[in-house]
Amino acid sequence: MDSSFFRLLLVGTVCLGLPDFTIANDSIIRIDFGSSQRLSEAPWNNIDQPGASGMVLTNALDQTGKATSLSVRQLDPWAGFNLSGTSNYASLPASASTDSFYLEQGVDPAATLRLEGLSPGHRYRITIDASRMGGTETRSGEYTANDQTDMLDAKNNQDRRLAFLDVVADGEGFITIDIQCAANSQYAYLGAMQVEGHFAAAEANRLAADSLDGPPLVNAMAWGIADGGTGEILWSKNPDQVRAMASTTKMMTALIIFELCQEKPERLKEVVSISKRAADMTGSTAAVKVGEKVVAHDLLFGLLLPSGNDAAIALAEHFGRYLPDDNGSTRNASAAACYDRFVDHMNAKAAELGMKDTIYLDPHGNSGNRSTVRDLTSLAMIVLQQPALHEYFTTQHHSAEIVQPSGSQRVAHWKNTNELLDIEGFDGLKTGTTTMAGACLVATGVRNEDRLVVVILGSKRDSRFLDTRNLFRWGWNQRAANTRSAP
Repeated sequence: MDSSFFRLLLVGTVCLGLPDFTIANDSIIRIDFGSSQRLSEAPWNNIDQPGASGMVLTNALDQTGKATSLSVRQLDPWAGFNLSGTSNYASLPASASTDSFYLEQGVDPAATLRLEGLSPGHRYRITIDASRMGGTETRSGEYTANDQTDMLDAKNNQDRRLAFLDVVADGEGFITIDIQCAANSQYAYLGAMQVEGHFAAAEANRLAADSLDGPPLVNAMAWGIADGGTGEILWSKNPDQVRAMASTTKMMTALIIFELCQEKPERLKEVVSISKRAADMTGSTAAVKVGEKVVAHDLLFGLLLPSGNDAAIALAEHFGRYLPDDNGSTRNASAAACYDRFVDHMNAKAAELGMKDTIYLDPHGNSGNRSTVRDLTSLAMIVLQQPALHEYFTTQHHSAEIVQPSGSQRVAHWKNTNELLDIEGFDGLKTGTTTMAGACLVATGVRNEDRLVVVILGSKRDSRFLDTRNLFRWGWNQRAANTRSAP
């Protein structure tokens, strides 16, 4: 699930003759889910509202731009994916959105949304549209609004929807909507939702005044400053909030390869062949092509410096052969099976390290991989304890010889995406950026022999490095002041 977002179109009417701040009793509000690739007014997975869990939309607007009392909140810490772009509707559609929020059986099979700010005891009509999706997979979802349940199948849908005609808001003005994959379905899709009924005008809400104490204000939605010797998190904001982690995933990818090569160092000299699956991968890239061959030692730099998603897949396919399958066997297997073994081992390693809130779906992070500041701090400490591994993360530039399918050679030049390496004192570790995750960074630095680790998740691309520098600066100053004041 890059920062995932959903777009909304809010269509309503204002009752003539009433004051212009009054919302009509028969307003219609339509929420179009999807569109993580294009920013919208509604945050997804706390990109803009770190204090809440799941998706949050507050004070929904009608078509005239007036805010209503309706809010939508996802109660799950993490569930579902929002990966494709879409456009706002110009009017209420004749068919469902081509984009959607979706759940996957065996990964995130269920989610709960809550409509808030409704009038207690009032009745509402809720219409849910599937997404206009093709393909052969079953896409049947079970939807429950309070005590009403119905099924909706998105497969090859053009105009499928279900309507809950008479849903009563409880005493707190809440209606709960549960979504889950049907027992025999691989996916469940939610394309759009329309809510009809009585909505009051939104109340003015202001945040509390900024505190004049504590760490600097930064853009990141979650962050932590940890002692580089012990791994203890000293100062933080939302350190246990589960968020997309983007290419910080590659820290674990590199760790597993490093451990396999510690067992047999000659594996670093093995030649990795670039598969079509690797070469076709989108996102950040080492720019390797199908059929090319790269020495594993060099391709690790292609993984970590330009943050190559293609390198991640090629390395997983290659090194997965040394990992056991579910039956404990390491016998020859297809590239796809080796890839799956590698990802399974990433999750097993995370569990071994106590990274309880981390889930890997792939070795690159251009997906719904998720973690927390606390878990990524733990992983950073493992990297720091292995100087030979840490060296890969500190390298700013690396050139590698690549053998092309024709047998001729070319030279690839890779530059590290971590801009902090241009500044004295910083020596790692890994960047990550997707729309779902925002801009992320796991960073290490030393000042006056005092090492700190800073992890930030959900920042903005143009402020990620400044956020991190401000946190390092404040942390080092605090540590120095504490040392001076110690008896």
